[in-house]
Amino acid sequence: IFVKVISMYIYMSLKLVRVDNATTPDEEFVFLKATSNIRLKGYALVDRTFADEEISNEFRHIFFFPDIEVEKDDWVRLCTGEGTNMKVKSKSTNYIHLLFWQSTHCVWNDNGGDTASLIEYSFIESVKAPAVEE
Repeated sequence: IFVKVISMYIYMSLKLVRVDNATTPDEEFVFLKATSNIRLKGYALVDRTFADEEISNEFRHIFFFPDIEVEKDDWVRLCTGEGTNMKVKSKSTNYIHLLFWQSTHCVWNDNGGDTASLIEYSFIESVKAPAVEE
């Protein structure tokens, strides 16, 4: 009997590097780095909370990345606060994509413990909920 073993690797094109927590939305940042050329459409960042030291499935905050192209080794800096998304040249040959969550409140708990999770998603189906009848 001949058995062929195939190694499979899950390769994420966007790496979640770190979260900088702060007391104001304009000072909270999440840093990500592109490991290959990608489009950010289909990626989201969620804030997962803890319940009794167990990770819950409650996503309190979610940020859907805009449909922009990011090249390998570019940085993405997501600020919790308000602002205008832009792309700026870094000191190296790469770019930094400055994105804004547009929140007037902090996302990350002051005492820590939140988990930043990068997810990749696709829409399967959408249905609008009707208005409530009175």
